[in-house]
Amino acid sequence: KIALYWVGANNEKLKFTFKELDDKTNQFANALGSLGVARGDRVFFFLTRVPELYYGFLGTLKTGAIAGTMFAAFGPQAIEDRLGNSGAKVLVTEIDLFGRVIQVADKLPDLETILVLGDPKQVEKLELKGKKIISISEIVEKQSQTYKTHMMHPNDPAFMLYTSGTTGKPKGVVHTHKAIIHEHMSAKYALDLKDEDVYWCTADPGWVTGVAYEILGSWSNGVSEVITNRRFDPADWYQTIQDYKVTVWYTAPTAIRMLQAAGDDLVKKYDMSSLRYLASVGEPLNPEPIRWGLKVFGLPFHDNWWQTETGGILI
Repeated sequence: KIALYWVGANNEKLKFTFKELDDKTNQFANALGSLGVARGDRVFFFLTRVPELYYGFLGTLKTGAIAGTMFAAFGPQAIEDRLGNSGAKVLVTEIDLFGRVIQVADKLPDLETILVLGDPKQVEKLELKGKKIISISEIVEKQSQTYKTHMMHPNDPAFMLYTSGTTGKPKGVVHTHKAIIHEHMSAKYALDLKDEDVYWCTADPGWVTGVAYEILGSWSNGVSEVITNRRFDPADWYQTIQDYKVTVWYTAPTAIRMLQAAGDDLVKKYDMSSLRYLASVGEPLNPEPIRWGLKVFGLPFHDNWWQTETGGILI
């Protein structure tokens, strides 16, 4: 069964079955083992929405290390705050983002290894004093696809995220392995995910929604998922729903308002009949976008509320 339909920034398309995703996560776990990553070590991801982010995150959980994510738009200070405070041992990033890491690397004594996504020949030329820089493709692809997942206690840390820092320095929030129960059940009931669904969550895994409902709760419910690594564009979004026959769509009020601003006529050019359930989170959802959803899709956007600290939907 397809686990992931992926659309890249240049409209390249890939798909991964659950078996292929399992193989990739095992290879990544073995790669971390070869670097001496142990249970409890922190492995952070500073990537755009590329497949390596998704299988790398899950591969990290398999090793018993603690996974962390950072939004690809972060500047050097935000990177330093998170990697410094967490004591991250490994950072996974891409060539286009590497320049921001260089600016703060000397302030991160705990950071030993940087895995870089991109042309291996270009990665070879990258240098940082006191840090190992390794091409992801060079280290991951030669690993075995077999890995014995570390069995963890429910209260052992699994992943960590930082708050957005609107009221002071970003605060680190650590979620345990048993968080999957909350994520699984809320995805099942609040997002109404069913085995046959094609699901699209538009969140970035640099924030909690993208981790809880784009990696953990969604795949634990066995849905096929669409992930795009493209800039916001209303026509592109409607095309994605049409092409992949998306049934459950989870997005943010800001995006809904921007789609509404693009006009009703644009929606009519696309086949939205596959949609059966719409949901929204991120900030308050005012009545107008709900009315608009009913008008153009025949469906309301169902609002829900939660935060980084809760790790899953509460209301």
